[in-house]
Amino acid sequence: MNRKGFTLIELLVVIAIIAILAAILFPVFAQARESARQTQCTNNQKQIATSVLMYVQDYEETFPMSAYFGRNNAGQLALVAIYDVLAPYIKNTDIFVCPSYRPGIDWPQRVQAAGSPAPALGTFRYVGYIPNLGLFGENFCPIVNKRTPVTKIAAIDAPVNTVMLFDGYLKNQAALEYFNFLGFARHKEGLVINFVDGHAKWWRWNGVRNIAPASQFPTPATAYNGQATRVGAGGSYYNWRDIPGEGLLADEARLQAVSSTPSGPNGPYNDLHGVPGTGVTDSEDTGC
Repeated sequence: MNRKGFTLIELLVVIAIIAILAAILFPVFAQARESARQTQCTNNQKQIATSVLMYVQDYEETFPMSAYFGRNNAGQLALVAIYDVLAPYIKNTDIFVCPSYRPGIDWPQRVQAAGSPAPALGTFRYVGYIPNLGLFGENFCPIVNKRTPVTKIAAIDAPVNTVMLFDGYLKNQAALEYFNFLGFARHKEGLVINFVDGHAKWWRWNGVRNIAPASQFPTPATAYNGQATRVGAGGSYYNWRDIPGEGLLADEARLQAVSSTPSGPNGPYNDLHGVPGTGVTDSEDTGC
């Protein structure tokens, strides 16, 4: 007698085997996909680092500002960001977006929601990387009475330890202050960071304090603005708050909701701003 098909039991066994294999393989595929995105993110950040260094060479070895008030093509007041300044060196503003975080931070919307006296310049829309606001400086004068000085590359004692840009998140409906420009560990509990020497590397979230440890870069008692320097746990320039019960916050909703302040017992949730070995530990906000 010839069999013309499978029994119900045989079909159920095959389906069960396929389901088990899928349960085993799907996480592996997802991890492989994320590894590919992390690699692309690292390549993006290397290109951005190269663009920053090209700018530095073109402008008397001075780093660009993270933001300042300028004019758009119509002559209207506009907020010019570091991304606008670097765009001509990159040609493709999609490089500003992390492949694991699309569409990314809606920069014009964030600027408007922060109550800026002027809209964003409009060269680009979405970004996924945040600049080190201590390194790049800012100048909102005379519209707003605050600025952070620009940095000369000769003032960088440790290029390999000095952060330039990093995987980040900018809080919505919040002031454009350093403690609202947060690191975003979106790559397997870590983030990609590029540095002044031009390299880009993945760092686990609770390892960023080892980028410029206090043992190697003692923190000056006084910051650039004459106030006491503001650094996190252990006196390291770069920190990620790690208190019991909080741990890693690795999605937009929790980063938006987390308490992140300029000072206090816990300080900012995370802080990758500042220039190791100097009194510049974040956006210093001196007067005009």
